[in-house]
Amino acid sequence: MALSDYFGLLIYFGLMVFTGVAMVVVSHLCQIRPRKESYDWTKPYECGIRTEGHSLDRYPIHYYLVGILFVVFDVETVFFVPWAIAGHSFVAESLQVFWFVEMLVFLVILVVGYVYLLQRGVLDWGHEEAGASEESSDRESSE
Repeated sequence: MALSDYFGLLIYFGLMVFTGVAMVVVSHLCQIRPRKESYDWTKPYECGIRTEGHSLDRYPIHYYLVGILFVVFDVETVFFVPWAIAGHSFVAESLQVFWFVEMLVFLVILVVGYVYLLQRGVLDWGHEEAGASEESSDRESSE
């Protein structure tokens, strides 16, 4: 490969560096800073809303589980792109069935994992049905 083959990559890298430097320079030239000098910098600041209560409150584990599940299923979708690109070469070699079954096995494993998570109650956030909560309160009051 000649050095000229990497010219596009060099332009891309140059644009990335230029964009980063330009953002830093513009922020210093515009002197972007807080408007109130009396702001208490020890308080946490999230999403433009001042927090109420203690900043180190515990969050239910379900928030983290949903985040992890999102990452797992998001990474799973990343495997579809190379699979689809490689499909062209499999079709050219008359291996369409193998190509399809390969992804089908991958999807079956994911669906089995998803069903397992549903059965374990990972995605249940503790919301009971109205009838179930009334029955349990009736049982407790009768005892």
